[in-house]
Parts: sequence; C-alpha cells; structure tokens
Amino acid sequence: MKIYEHEFAHSYEHSKSIWRYSSASFLQSLTTALVLGSMAALIGLAASAALYYSHVAWYISLAAGPLVDTLVVICLATIALEQARKRSIRRTLELSFLNHHVRNALTQMMMASNLTDADEQDRFIREAVSRISEALFRVANSADLTGLSLEVDLRGTELTQEGEEREKNVGARRAG
Repeated sequence: MKIYEHEFAHSYEHSKSIWRYSSASFLQSLTTALVLGSMAALIGLAASAALYYSHVAWYISLAAGPLVDTLVVICLATIALEQARKRSIRRTLELSFLNHHVRNALTQMMMASNLTDADEQDRFIREAVSRISEALFRVANSADLTGLSLEVDLRGTELTQEGEEREKNVGARRAG
C-alpha cells in the first residue's frame, strides 16, 4: 500500500466551513469575530425595526436591539466554546490512546529482543508494528470518539486484527 493512497489520508484537506470557528491566525480570528458581531448587530437592528414599525412603544423598541444582540452573542459564544471543548476532549483521548498502544508495542518489541527463538521474536515484533500502525490509522481516521476508547481493547488484539483485515481487503480489491 502506498503511503497516501488511502481515502482518509488527507482528511485535513476538507473544505472549511464558516460555522466551524477554527482559527489559524489572529487575522482569521478577527475576521470571524467581525462577521459574527456584524451578524448579531443586523439581527438586533432587524428586531428593533420590526418593533418600531409594529408601533410598539419607543422604549421597548430601543431596548430590544441590545437584548437581541446579547442573546445572539451568547448563543454564538456558547457554540464556539462547546466546539473548543470537544476538540480538547478529542485531543486528550487521541493522546492517551496513542500513548497507551505505542508505549505497550514498543515495550513488547524490547521484550522480544530477549527471546531466543527467532520465529517467536519476529512474530512479536510484527504484532507490535501492526499495533502501532493500526493505532495511528485509527487516530487519523476515526470520526467518532468510541474508536479511541481504551476500555474496549487494552491488549491491542482487536487493533491488530482490524489492521490485518483492512490489509487483506485492500489486497483483495487490488487483485480483483
């Protein structure tokens, strides 16, 4: 299998949505804040105008604009903070998943070097390499967080089996 042949290899290249609130630079953050602030102001202005033309008392119409602005900003800030929290949780899960499986696989490789039987040593090293490969693949391509749980497969056997099955499927597709 070539390095970048898999369909999920370039998952970072997906188009960025305006509602994603991911900022790569200060200028992008400033632009996002300007767009969201302008949107809140326009919604508040529309609410004030609607109340004014509905012949509601001027002081209610005057207070409605800032109130609607405040509510819109609260909603947008909550959405942005919630997305940042989810990204932080995912990053923590990814790091703990990788730390566990890669560290255990490397330990297995070091322990395999003490074996006298060459076939058994090769088998342990192949399993460890497969475990590292599958752990990296799963972190790079899992859309949900359940695939990164350590509660399911602490020993990495399921991880190794999934990698072998995926390689067999790729080999079968190439042959067929």
